[in-house]
Amino acid sequence: MRRLLAIAALLAPAAAAADPLTVTKTVSVVSDPLGNANPRSIPGAAADYRTRATNPLANIFKPVTGIRLEEPLAANLILYVGDLAGAGKGPVEFLDGSLLGLGLGSSTLSYGYVALTAAGDALEFSDGTGWGYQPVADAAGYDAKVRSVRVTLSGTFATNTSFQLRYRAKIR
Repeated sequence: MRRLLAIAALLAPAAAAADPLTVTKTVSVVSDPLGNANPRSIPGAAADYRTRATNPLANIFKPVTGIRLEEPLAANLILYVGDLAGAGKGPVEFLDGSLLGLGLGSSTLSYGYVALTAAGDALEFSDGTGWGYQPVADAAGYDAKVRSVRVTLSGTFATNTSFQLRYRAKIR
């Protein structure tokens, strides 16, 4: 009987690997130091960086979990570490793919932020030497020592849905 179980286990199909997620990145300049109505990407300008991830319908029977995104910052960028999307929300905004905010088409992922110095929330920072760096905002809310941001989302990424992350950086 044991041999039969061992053979059956060897013949059983392995869990299929999920198809790749589609990830797109966009940048939009939100202000520049000259106060232009159409802000330009010049030193001192602030820009919003967005990363959108979509889980294809092909993954309907392949659960996608353990979503972790690392966002390295270019050498000429300084991360804004203040509250980007409202008080207490932190420097990275998580936007669920929900249709009109009604919960329809939700990615079913969640993002938990407590504080810049909190261990164990969804947001980590690196100064280039490791992931334990704790940001310190300057007078304008930026920290030039942050070289990378890592976001870990919890839950199972629903198929045929998306989410978006947004952070702001200033051009050196």
